[in-house]
Amino acid sequence: MTRLLATATGVTFADGTSADVELYLSPAPAEESRVFAAMVFVRDAHGDFALVHSVRRQEWGAPGGWREGSEAVRDNAVREVAEETGIRLDPEELTAVGYERFGRQTGHGLWRPGQDVLQCFRAQLAETAPVLRPSLDDTSDRAWASWAEFELRCGHLFWWPLAVAVFS
Repeated sequence: MTRLLATATGVTFADGTSADVELYLSPAPAEESRVFAAMVFVRDAHGDFALVHSVRRQEWGAPGGWREGSEAVRDNAVREVAEETGIRLDPEELTAVGYERFGRQTGHGLWRPGQDVLQCFRAQLAETAPVLRPSLDDTSDRAWASWAEFELRCGHLFWWPLAVAVFS
């Protein structure tokens, strides 16, 4: 069952664009043709979260990023996690938890026509705090964080209500 959790109006992004963003809790993946990016809440066996600091956005968050070409959404999520943390996930073990739907408000934005959804997944690791080793330079830092640390670093961000709904 898909449920609207919250709407964040006038969210401003690093490129100067802004948008209204609706956050949805949903165990069903969004329509693949509408998805422009994916992110994954990665938890280790201890319950800590893998966080990355984005160079472009200048903020902490879950690993994720843009789809490349006709890449499948799950493959997009797995690739981004590997690039930003070095963690290799099985796309079949990702659990869809919801999505963010963007309504462009100002600026050109980075969205492609007809693609207005960022798909959110969760992944549970069997090990505790594997070493985080990115392969690209699009993140400036990475860390394992407890729920309290996760909230401290990300609780002010527009998507935080989705994290709370997924993990409460």
